Amino acid sequence: MSLYSETDFPFVSAMKRGRNMMIALGVLMIIAGLAAILFPVVSTLGVNLCVGVMLMFAGIVQGIGAFSYHGRAAVGAGLFIGALWLLGGIYLLAWPQEGVFTLTVLVAAVFVIEGLIKAFVSFQMRPLGGWGWVLFSGGVSFALGAMLWWQLPSSALWALGTLAGINIMISGWTLVMVPLAIGRLFDAGWND
Repeated sequence: MSLYSETDFPFVSAMKRGRNMMIALGVLMIIAGLAAILFPVVSTLGVNLCVGVMLMFAGIVQGIGAFSYHGRAAVGAGLFIGALWLLGGIYLLAWPQEGVFTLTVLVAAVFVIEGLIKAFVSFQMRPLGGWGWVLFSGGVSFALGAMLWWQLPSSALWALGTLAGINIMISGWTLVMVPLAIGRLFDAGWND
């Protein structure tokens, strides 16, 4: 008999329904992470390209959406923000080396913050099985961010793709292991 019931943790029933999807997504993330690690320069430039395109798209959408705001100041602010996003995307595409460096700095910061958030979440999950995987994932994210920051600027071209690949793989393993661990915790099993 389990010490816990599903009603003690509201997200368990949602996880139970989506268990197979979580595991499949985790496996795909592991494969994608491995590909990014094997081809770090390509994946780094791919990240730069994707972010540049997304920023340009977001800038255009923001600019169009700004005309639905009420008042000149709101429209002006919306257009200004849209222009910043559009220019940021153009910058990344026009100057990929500088863009890669800029993104490397941003990714290092994101990894550090992600690591801290995952550590916090893991301690909230502590009574459940699998919380250690979330803590491990957070520790890896934090360490990767700190290492990436430490190696700037020399390793920016290859490190971004490699570190992103490692982070994606660890997150994929977390998506596989957490539902399996929680499933073992509850005697009722996981019937989809």
